[in-house]
Amino acid sequence: MPEHKSEGLRWLRQAEQDLDDAEFLRDGQRFNLSCFLSQQAAEKAVKAYLYHRGAEDVWGHSLADLCEDAKLFELFFDTVKSEARQLDKYYEITRYPSFLPGGIPSEAFERVDSDRAIELAMVVVQFVRERVQ
Repeated sequence: MPEHKSEGLRWLRQAEQDLDDAEFLRDGQRFNLSCFLSQQAAEKAVKAYLYHRGAEDVWGHSLADLCEDAKLFELFFDTVKSEARQLDKYYEITRYPSFLPGGIPSEAFERVDSDRAIELAMVVVQFVRERVQ
């Protein structure tokens, strides 16, 4: 197997583990971290796709931007971009108090937030899984 394909699969395995960990954190009522790991799972999945396709310059955390990069290889990434970009908001606000005036991330998120983030991440991970395996 070419190195870039095995690198893509390696990133996909971590994306799937992050998604599993997001569910574990949700069940433990760590909703902010569950939302963050959902974003991470989707981000790593799209990066997995890019690596799998041989992209060399894979960087950044914005799912909207990463999906745009992936569209260079497959236009259908436009269909998942709307779901993926909703996860972008969880990259910083879930971890840093400076993004929440008067509050802290561990108190700002609820199960419904975590459920939605996991659902969105599942869509992205499945979308990528279908394309790299």
